[in-house]
This record gives sequence, structure tokens and C-alpha cells, in this order.
Amino acid sequence: MGSDAVTTSYKVMLSLFGKVGEAKITMAERGDEYRMIVEDYATGLAADISGHERDRFVSRGHIKDGMYITDTFELYQTNDKTTESNVYVFDHEAQTVTRFQEKNETVTETTFDAMSMRLVEKQTQKIKQKTEVLDFYTPYDALSVVLNIPALLKTESRVEIKPVGLAKKERKMYVGRPDASVVPELLGTFHTPTIRRLIQLDSFELEDEDEYGVLIGYNAQGGIDEVVTKETYFLIGFGRIEKIGDSSRSVTEIFDE
Repeated sequence: MGSDAVTTSYKVMLSLFGKVGEAKITMAERGDEYRMIVEDYATGLAADISGHERDRFVSRGHIKDGMYITDTFELYQTNDKTTESNVYVFDHEAQTVTRFQEKNETVTETTFDAMSMRLVEKQTQKIKQKTEVLDFYTPYDALSVVLNIPALLKTESRVEIKPVGLAKKERKMYVGRPDASVVPELLGTFHTPTIRRLIQLDSFELEDEDEYGVLIGYNAQGGIDEVVTKETYFLIGFGRIEKIGDSSRSVTEIFDE
């Protein structure tokens, strides 16, 4: 990618509410290292309801034999009352993934004040920390899976994978190419006319094989122009994200963040 990193901006839409937020995806490579960063924030009424929620997801790792292998995956989520971080550290030699979780929450507690003989509300900060080794190993996170889709589907039409960071409860998913017979119908669910290729992400919890969890629409250059979703994967919830535009940043700046 030379000396520039590419940042793509999106608007986040929900069918009942219209635009509810914005998101940015930044991708940078330097030698055999990569960084992928996703940032999103709620807007308008959604911001008021969510407590002005903001999220930041960072995948850091290396590229080996054309595969993007995660070394650390970071999730930072904040709103008016809570700040939470989950950092996953991958040990590929020992085949373990360790999650370091910290949650800082503003809690309203009610106490009885003997002097005034009344109940008094007081806000306090509660910090919770937790470290755990996951009961499964994977070389991928929720972002690096997207980068690895071409390699994962090079010889198969559908693969099962279990990356970290998809949800509070780690779960399996399936990555595949929709059957050619249904592609015209699926293309009709997109608003963007530049879609040329579709990838389907399914949760193993879906009961009907014809249902999809997430459809990713790629343009002719391989960039993501739109995502349509029925389930809550990544940051998008139920609805769609639509591309607004691209911009460039220094690769050095991205790696130094």
C-alpha cells in the first residue's frame, strides 16, 4: 500500500430510524505487518439513547503466506456511564488467546443519611478487571477475518471459523459465497449500484440456511461499498452501512498510534 493508509468512511443506517451513526475503517500495511482500525459513533437520537456511544476496534498482526494473523485485538467501548476495554493477546506458539478485560462504570447508589433522615443518592466509580485464557484457540479476530476472506475461500465455497471479538460470547460463524442462483435477488437488497461481488457471513445460530447474518458488497477494486445485516456483527447492528468516501493517511502515523 506504499506510504499511504486508506481510511473509508461509512454512514450507519437502521431500517426504522434512518442514519444512526458513522464509522471509519482504516487499513495499513508495512512490510509483513498490518493494522486495521474500525471506529464508530452514534449520532442524533441514537446518540442520546446510547449515552453517546463510541467504539474503537484495533487488529494488529503480521502477514504470513498471504494470511493476516492477529497478534493483538483491542476493543474500546465508551458511553456517558461506562468505559470498557477488552484486549486479546494471541500466543501462536502455545496456541492460546488471553483476554484482559477492564470495565469502569459510574453507578448510582442509594444510602440512608442519619443526619438528614433521608435517602441520598451518590454516584461512585466501580472498576472491574478480569483476565482469562479462552477455551479455544484461533489466529483470527473479527476484523482480520474480513482481510482473510479471499484466502479462506480460495478452495472452498464456505468455511467455518471462530474468531474472537464478535460478541460478548465468542461464537462460530460461517464465511461463504452465496449460491449463484440467489445472487441477483441478494443484489436487490443493496442501495449501492457499484457492488460486483458478495460474501456472506452466517451465525451458526441461524436456523434457516437461506437466511444470512451479514452480506458484504465489494466493488470491482475489492473495496467494501456496503454491508447489509440481519444480526449484530461488528459495529453495525440490524440494518446497513453505506460508503461515504475514501481518504489517505500516513502509514507511519497509523503504526505509531
